[in-house]
Amino acid sequence: MLGEAIPSSIDELFTLFGVDKVSADFVVVVDTSGSMSQGPTPPYPAVLKAFLSLVESIPDGDNLSVLTFDGSPNLSFQGKISDKSRNKAKDALPATATGEGTDIGSALDATLRRLERADSADVQTVIFLTDGQHVPAPGSAFPTTSGPEWDQLRVRADQARRGHDTQVLGIGLGEQGAGGIELLRQVFGNPEINSLPPDQLADFFRESVRRSQLARLATLVDKELANPVTVESKGSMPLEPTMDVDVVVHSNLKKLPVDLSVSGVTATNADGDQIDAELIGAKKSQIGPGGSETVNVRIEPPVKNPGFKVPPVTEQAKFTIQLNATYQVLPKDLLARVSGTATSGEVQGQHSVDAIRTYGRSVREILTLLAMVLLTLLVLAWLYRRFLQLPKLVGVFVVDSAAAPEKSVIQLKGKHHRITAKDVPGAGGAKIELFTRRGKPKRVFARVDTPPFFEVEDRRRERVVPEETEIRVNRYRLGGGRMKYWPKEPERTSDSNDHPR
Repeated sequence: MLGEAIPSSIDELFTLFGVDKVSADFVVVVDTSGSMSQGPTPPYPAVLKAFLSLVESIPDGDNLSVLTFDGSPNLSFQGKISDKSRNKAKDALPATATGEGTDIGSALDATLRRLERADSADVQTVIFLTDGQHVPAPGSAFPTTSGPEWDQLRVRADQARRGHDTQVLGIGLGEQGAGGIELLRQVFGNPEINSLPPDQLADFFRESVRRSQLARLATLVDKELANPVTVESKGSMPLEPTMDVDVVVHSNLKKLPVDLSVSGVTATNADGDQIDAELIGAKKSQIGPGGSETVNVRIEPPVKNPGFKVPPVTEQAKFTIQLNATYQVLPKDLLARVSGTATSGEVQGQHSVDAIRTYGRSVREILTLLAMVLLTLLVLAWLYRRFLQLPKLVGVFVVDSAAAPEKSVIQLKGKHHRITAKDVPGAGGAKIELFTRRGKPKRVFARVDTPPFFEVEDRRRERVVPEETEIRVNRYRLGGGRMKYWPKEPERTSDSNDHPR
């Protein structure tokens, strides 16, 4: 789609830049002295006919001034060309040339007045036709062909043309040829002087209109080419040892595309020291009118390892990226035919990067982290004790009928405690195994060789797990006993025998 937008002809440039919407000035100055109608082939009839074709070819909206002169100048038409004014403009020249004298100086003075108008256009075309020498009437302000009055005309011409694109076309007619028309050089410096036969005037006039359009196009193209291609982007990003930066290249041209070519890149820090930088991706691309292209650049600033900091530290840095890039406005060859302005140049501007990083930990963060670690350890410990670790036995085993009182209370130890007849003399011939199980840290289990004559109680002397007692029946009997489930050895009270067995 971008390729289709590139103009391929002058007419397409006319359309693209809207040349028909830009008005221009035409100042036509015609010698109407009697000599223009004399001789075997008088030039005036051909001038009159060619003038009609000129008026027909001038676009609507352009300004036309028609000056006739002999011994003095006369403004016979002034105004914008339109459907209504075009026929009136065609009648601006008299049917015959019958005037006396040829005051070229006064004619040039009147011509400059038309160029000096406050509403004059940027593009101006002067067409000056005469067949004779400067022969002023008595009392003319330009009695000779030189002097201060002519110097003043030159000064005015330079001022009038300043800021305008003014083409001055002089045509010498008749036997005198370009003789009298040479006086234009004293005023305009570098006019285009021609000596033409009358039958070529129509083509010359039409070509003058075409040249006016080209001059308008050149003015518009020059303004377009004055718009640069720039890098004016900036951005912020985290400061890292390797940073990929998007550098935006923007075309300020509004109607024409450009070819962008990036040959390299340089990057510097805030102190002006160069840092490592390289291009990533394509180095050539095309940017449409008013468009942008992103160039990827990788920079590697010397960023140190921050380490561990308390409290946090904020580090800022600034980098400048300069692209080594050029651009070519398209279509190159076609624009060179229209304008003398350079169609290529270097990309201007640079990309600025503000980089920042914050590292380290605040006291609050550290305390929060420690609290989380501690909580995690507590949860893990609870899970371990709840589901993995065998809980220890807690409490005492009391034998009511023990032969020796000091043997009646046995402190439970470890995770598996075995009580035999040796441990409790006089209590019988059975043995009791007391143990714990995973997942039930507050419960104690017993495995007894005979039906149990004991019960497991908590601090409130409520039975807690008699139904979970494992029993193995044998022929031995245990005199009697009671498990009291609290971590502290109880005092012997009179209720020791509250549970007869």
